[in-house]
Amino acid sequence: MSVHVSDHYYDPDKNYCGLYIVSKLALPEFGPTSELIKIFDKREIILLSITSHQKDGLVYDFIIVDLTGKESVKTELEKEIREKFGDKLVFIECADTGVPGFIYNVNGFPLVFNFSNNYTQVAALTAPIWKTLIMGMIKRFGASASIILWYMGNDAGEGKGKVLLTLTGINNRDMIKIGLARLQSLGWGRFELAECDEQGKEVVIRVYDNFEEMVTKELLDYQNSFMKGFLVGLASTIFGKGCRAIETKCVNKGDPYCEFVLR
Repeated sequence: MSVHVSDHYYDPDKNYCGLYIVSKLALPEFGPTSELIKIFDKREIILLSITSHQKDGLVYDFIIVDLTGKESVKTELEKEIREKFGDKLVFIECADTGVPGFIYNVNGFPLVFNFSNNYTQVAALTAPIWKTLIMGMIKRFGASASIILWYMGNDAGEGKGKVLLTLTGINNRDMIKIGLARLQSLGWGRFELAECDEQGKEVVIRVYDNFEEMVTKELLDYQNSFMKGFLVGLASTIFGKGCRAIETKCVNKGDPYCEFVLR
């Protein structure tokens, strides 16, 4: 199932509405998100998008709906929410992008990665931008681009490994698995730790839907340098010793996944 980083809607002929609501959580008597859904369901208004999270007893909801032909309902909805929520309502605002027919969560910044309530800011790039960057490097630096990309990935992998080493009560294998889970959540691919002993003598990682392979598939001899460098940096840092990686399988060669063997 795909996970949405953010939902943007644009149609000059539509009247999209975005509502940003902050309210107090008071379960089991009052669940803000479920109450919002009930309000819109009662009016037979389909939610195009809803995002919700809670922190420190507050719930942050952002809803996008299409009110084309129902413009008068907007004021009624806000009034009903205020009445229903009462003193549990902290903040309500209608999003205004300044562009007719365009809506997104204008308050949705910064983008963060949440790990057990530890928040790390994220600066995301779409696959087309990654493709432009990698292809641009290859165009400018030729074969040397693979070396540059490997070292970029390696440094990033080492940095991620150092963060994971701060976790307590966990073995090296599970630390690797958590690191790969983070990469999947960031859209790098779907990862499988096929083999891994506690000493790290041999680690086999399979990547399905590898983002780097997807953006470079027109280059038949490309070897996923960035991903390879990252995995080497990650594993060498966690196991505390240097290693090398060989890509033994690749989707570009007809395999069902990219497989990296680290020794």
